[in-house]
Amino acid sequence: MVEPTPTITRPVAPRGGSTLRTALLASLLTLSSLESLAYTGTDTEYDDPYYDPSAYSTPHGVYNRPADYDPNALLGSSNGGWAVWDFCYGKADDTELPEDPRSFIQEGISDGRAVHFNAYYKNCHVDPEAVQEVGAATTCGELRERFDLGERLLTGGSPGVGALFAGTDPYTIEAALGISTLLPDQYRDLWQSWGGYNSKPAKFDQLVAERYGSVLGEKRNPYPLAGENPNLTNGGSGQLPLMFTQMRYPDGTWTGRIGVTCHACHSGGVDGKATLGGGSSLADLDLFLRDALPQGYLASVATLANLSHTRGTNNASDVNLAFIFPDQGLYSARDAVDLITSGSTASMDTPAWWNLGHRPVKFVDGMFPADAPRIDQVFYTPFFGLFGEILGPLSDAGQKYMRDNGPPINAWIETLKAPKYPGTVNTALAEEGAVLFHELDMWAPERNNTVRRPEGNGSCAGCHGAYAPRYVNNPEYLASPVLEGIASYIVPQEIIGTDSVRWETNNEGMQRAGSVNFFGYPPTKGTDQDCGPQNQERLRGDRELGYLAPPLYGVWASAPYMHNGSIPNVWEILKPSDREPLWRRVSNNKIANPWYNNGNVLMGYDTKLGSAYDATKMGWEYDAIDCEWRSFWNPSVSPFRTCDPNDKHQTPLAQEILDDIFGNLILTWNIFFPPTLTMKQMEDRKIYNTLLFSHGNEGHEFNSVLTDHERLAIIEYLKTL
Repeated sequence: MVEPTPTITRPVAPRGGSTLRTALLASLLTLSSLESLAYTGTDTEYDDPYYDPSAYSTPHGVYNRPADYDPNALLGSSNGGWAVWDFCYGKADDTELPEDPRSFIQEGISDGRAVHFNAYYKNCHVDPEAVQEVGAATTCGELRERFDLGERLLTGGSPGVGALFAGTDPYTIEAALGISTLLPDQYRDLWQSWGGYNSKPAKFDQLVAERYGSVLGEKRNPYPLAGENPNLTNGGSGQLPLMFTQMRYPDGTWTGRIGVTCHACHSGGVDGKATLGGGSSLADLDLFLRDALPQGYLASVATLANLSHTRGTNNASDVNLAFIFPDQGLYSARDAVDLITSGSTASMDTPAWWNLGHRPVKFVDGMFPADAPRIDQVFYTPFFGLFGEILGPLSDAGQKYMRDNGPPINAWIETLKAPKYPGTVNTALAEEGAVLFHELDMWAPERNNTVRRPEGNGSCAGCHGAYAPRYVNNPEYLASPVLEGIASYIVPQEIIGTDSVRWETNNEGMQRAGSVNFFGYPPTKGTDQDCGPQNQERLRGDRELGYLAPPLYGVWASAPYMHNGSIPNVWEILKPSDREPLWRRVSNNKIANPWYNNGNVLMGYDTKLGSAYDATKMGWEYDAIDCEWRSFWNPSVSPFRTCDPNDKHQTPLAQEILDDIFGNLILTWNIFFPPTLTMKQMEDRKIYNTLLFSHGNEGHEFNSVLTDHERLAIIEYLKTL
């Protein structure tokens, strides 16, 4: 279905540049503990994945249907993951892999069909020699090897685990001897920054997880308690939340150093248990830095620049910062100005990893091809790899780290399966919802929809993909059944109507800058497999800018919704008139310590299905918050509570002025915001104020034409995906 692509013969530009290593090495040596410890632990408990194997693959998929497969069924789901990985279930290592179904998403494949695609798959490794990076695996055995490496990189406590700006070994010079990690006593002393305690509180591990918004996993993720040698206690007897890991030396020896992992933003919790790859709507990294800096945590400038203003959101996609230095040549004056005036992408809700295997392009605006894994490893790249060049691009070592580790981490991420809905499903209502999801034309004349009509058949499936076998096997919907669950329609802003800050920040100059930056695979520029930012005018043609409609596997477990996490449940996506401008999720009950040591306790969000989840609306319970007027005469009102009490949906004039600054000058949103100091400020960070910059909850207005019964049926169907 896809024509072969000629190899790329363009040479790779030579590299060079000065470094900061020598200047900083002496000072960093004094911060590191380099004692040699005998390793006596066992790693057998880290050989198994977080989930049982069925969480990564299933014996059946689009390439191996079960004997009782009913092509006319209305219910049934692969639960996400990746069809190529599912294909290998039970097969020998030398089995050749089939085509990646995403590679069939090319121009013209959806013409005249119900499900529309307008963002196309690119093979960034068609010429591995030119890009100096391995291409796709060719056998099940090769794919399993990559999976194993990727799993170790992302499994807390595992040999080979990685961490923020430390790579896999914090004590290398390239990792700046652990500049972005904590010593055990620094971690154990975090409570000293909380206030009110005179000694380390009981249930410290749980309090850490609650305060910083993570989950204590069921698997061991150890750190050494006071007086413990981690290499005589198999890592130690403390338990780290999922967002942290103790690192290892290459020989498996425990380092004692504690780093931040990808799970801080990419894995949250449902019903008190970890949801790997579901995105984290729990985390508060701003608060972690506030507490860790006084303990000696030398956080990097990049960490500070990626913080957010609201608990449960992040700014990790602020890629305009990564494009400051070109990998080849110099930027034009126009592109340089566009970079400086690009503003900030600001608050983001991390998309679910378990859908990446069904996305030909990634990120909420479809900025990069799915086959461009370098940027997925940027935050694990050792410190000097990112920041060791003076006014220049990434160091050679930094590039090598991303080339070596990007493909395996992608292989692991794409295999993840969404958790199955644990509650009871009304089968009859869900089947009715399946028909509505795939067939209901919200732009039918009798609906009187005032929003411009999108491509496709006007149903939910037209943008989000087909899932039910009845429609997956219908050529009026998909060109081939192997395209089940694939979504690759960037919906124009005029139609989707959601907060536009993200795609506006990634302006044309920033996109062009990315095409000559390492992350944009410069050797592919100008070829038919150009893997630079995909929203450049020369690549997208007449496709309008907007947001990528995601696949919907596991949607029940990924609330809140929209690309910025501004809507707490699916019901309010389907019924815009019910949305609240200020809302706050329910928190867990406080953990009390004895009266003589009962300090300031900050609890995280309640994730229990019985007390905090609304199964009818599919999302989290919340409280609507009354707003207050912030003015010259009343300046103490928190920005999280600020709006006009006479019109709670109207953005105050002062905020509109700030929005213009934040949206037109890089880093201003990141820097100009009150620091989090008091308990009230910490609690107020739980308030989602949709009037703040990048926090808007507008969009999906076309769903207003649905009836309440249709909404309930569609929600019931979504529980089955």
